Amino acid sequence: MDSSLFQSLFTFMNNHIFTIIYLFVALEIYLVMSVFWMMRKHQSTLEDAMDNLMKGFEDAPDKDSTLHSHEKIQSALQFVTNKIAHEPQTKAHFSKNAKRVNERAMFDRHYKLEIFASVMGTVVQVFPLLGILGTILAIAQTAFSGAGQIDVQGLSNAFVIAMDTTILGITFAVIFMVIESSFQPKIDRVINESEEYRKIISNIYLS
Repeated sequence: MDSSLFQSLFTFMNNHIFTIIYLFVALEIYLVMSVFWMMRKHQSTLEDAMDNLMKGFEDAPDKDSTLHSHEKIQSALQFVTNKIAHEPQTKAHFSKNAKRVNERAMFDRHYKLEIFASVMGTVVQVFPLLGILGTILAIAQTAFSGAGQIDVQGLSNAFVIAMDTTILGITFAVIFMVIESSFQPKIDRVINESEEYRKIISNIYLS
């Protein structure tokens, strides 16, 4: 790599390390909000899809306003699975009901949710690395500008920057790790429910 290019990149990162950290914070906030809304939208869509799938069955589970959305979905999934297992002739009716659902849009959202959740988890791991990077940049900047002499003021500034970037990196990592850990079970549940629905639909169409 050209030394001038490397020096320019080093100088840019050294001068904008805090901006880079805050940009990653903004990115993580965007990902968290996107995952939250996609999760709610996907769960609502899946609930509607299950309602459509069970239309025409008098023994379908009644809607209970006291139940959470995932409880309604699990109840519906269990009903359809048992119905197909014990009454294979009902597949034709389920197949007719399934045509009312835009499955492509649902599964596209499913994959998008998986991608966003994966990136969200990856960005969390970047924050401690950014803190370490800020420390290295501060020390390296002092070494490069010292010209063989000890600059007490430069060392002091480098120490402050190193500490600030490290603290910021660890702080944001902890905050977003807590947020991610609270989201992950809900994300897994929505994805698993979506996978169960897709298996049921595949079973219906295969016949």
